[in-house]
Amino acid sequence: MRPAVTLAAVLAALALLAPAAGAQQAPSLGAPETTTQSAPVVKTDSSSDNGGGLSTWQELLIFGAGLALLAGIGFAILGDARERTRRHRGRAEPAVTGPGPHRHGRRAKQRAREKTKAARAQRRRNR
Repeated sequence: MRPAVTLAAVLAALALLAPAAGAQQAPSLGAPETTTQSAPVVKTDSSSDNGGGLSTWQELLIFGAGLALLAGIGFAILGDARERTRRHRGRAEPAVTGPGPHRHGRRAKQRAREKTKAARAQRRRNR
């Protein structure tokens, strides 16, 4: 499955590159070059035409909205972090009784080892 996807991706990349390769001119092998005349560029007065871009107030509005969005995201992240901290601080640590702090973990690990050992012995008997 994975080689097929890789092959498809390579073929798609080659298909995108093929038109660009065809647009390049081959060497002329001694034939005289043909030159084409381009139309002269007409210059316009750029001070009277603003190019259809955004006005200054529109740019400021867009940047202001972006800053407000970033501030809102930051506020949401900080608020969530504070809430989680408050909930975590309210919890009391479990009281540990017995010889060590990891008594329950040791017991569970020992039971798991015994189960594994019994399963291994059963597989040996069933061979």
